Amino acid sequence: MVRLVTAIFVLQLVSSAFVIVFLRGQMLDVVRLDRERQVIDVRDDLLAAYYDGGREELAAFITARRGSAADPAVFIALTGQGAPVLSNLVRVPMMPVAPRPQPVVVRRGPDQPANEGLALVGQLPDGERLVVGVVSLTERRIDIAFAATAGLTIAAAVLMALLSAVAVGFVISRRTHRIAETAAELASGNFGARVPIEGTGDGFDHLRQQMNLMAERIGELVGQLSAVSGALAHDLRSPVTRLSAALDLALARVEEPRAVEVLQAARADADALRTMLENALEISLIEGGTVEDRRRPLDLAAVAEDLVELYDPLAEQSGVRLETRLEAVTAPADRELMSRALANLIDNALKYGGDAVMVSTRTQTGTDGESWAEIAVEDNGPGIAPADRARAVERFVRLDDARTQPGGGLGLAMVAAVARLHGGSLKLSDPPSGGKGLVATFRLPARDLPA
Repeated sequence: MVRLVTAIFVLQLVSSAFVIVFLRGQMLDVVRLDRERQVIDVRDDLLAAYYDGGREELAAFITARRGSAADPAVFIALTGQGAPVLSNLVRVPMMPVAPRPQPVVVRRGPDQPANEGLALVGQLPDGERLVVGVVSLTERRIDIAFAATAGLTIAAAVLMALLSAVAVGFVISRRTHRIAETAAELASGNFGARVPIEGTGDGFDHLRQQMNLMAERIGELVGQLSAVSGALAHDLRSPVTRLSAALDLALARVEEPRAVEVLQAARADADALRTMLENALEISLIEGGTVEDRRRPLDLAAVAEDLVELYDPLAEQSGVRLETRLEAVTAPADRELMSRALANLIDNALKYGGDAVMVSTRTQTGTDGESWAEIAVEDNGPGIAPADRARAVERFVRLDDARTQPGGGLGLAMVAAVARLHGGSLKLSDPPSGGKGLVATFRLPARDLPA
């Protein structure tokens, strides 16, 4: 934007300067030709007086400033025999004889400054030199006028640049605002969002068309991927269920301790596999946008309090102090999905955190002035290295510290999917106190739902 306005401003200045310089040159050429004709005309009048009455008549013509010699801008000098005859001159300019008028600098009075002009030097038949010239006062006035014009042009160019910047900024902002909104919708997982086509046929319209084609293609690919992964997870649940039933039957019929231990381990793995499949299917449904919109104004503090009360016995059994710091926060959300997401965060904190877990809710105002609702789960465990936090929310990713605990690496991925569905995000950060541990912050817009 700045570069475009600067380019327009520079282009206006350069074009205006070129026009001014061109016009000045044309005007000066016209004035110069007019001055040359004036010098030749005065010279011809003087020669006519010379041929009519000789030197005496010429000197009288010059002294009396008759006819064309009466112009205040004209200066004349006659030298060669006796005292020089001068008109509008202090001294005779030193110039060679030439067929055309030449530039010269003369002083027309003892108290006057030197002036530029054009002068023509000729030699009379009796050997005297006749100098006829015109002071270039018009050129000065032209330069002054063009200087004023240049100042006005620069001022007009600055004003036009500012107006152009406002106009271009308004047009670009208006045309790109909807594109940016659609891009935000696509980023949040709404692959059905499209940019309205205005039919202008310009570059913006072409961008809208290409963006819609891209969104359509992305939607198809994501839909196909979700369908494949969902179908795979759905189809695998039945064999896993049958496997669990077979293991239960085997456990009921086997009495040998070692065999019972192996079957119990296999039963636990089957349960973990079934949980992974269910979570993967649920994440696919959430990210694919096939979950029904059940968002209602929800008291997040009440949801957090219920889950803390639910997990309190498990925390006490594990020797973890589970505390709350809740502020009244209301935001449009799906209660079931929010409960699942917060349960995953608390469960992760109890598994991988230290001996203290804090669940808090609050309202934050972003730099754009928008209000955000936040649920944060903070622990004092070993935490996650900043370089690994982006990977920690990906599907089936388990960091080295988590491999000793049961799980499928889908807990944080499901929380992140729920956050995106609500137009929010999941952020992993260090505790504000600067100590060890991890803060998982679930953030979603606190604005009211559209009517």
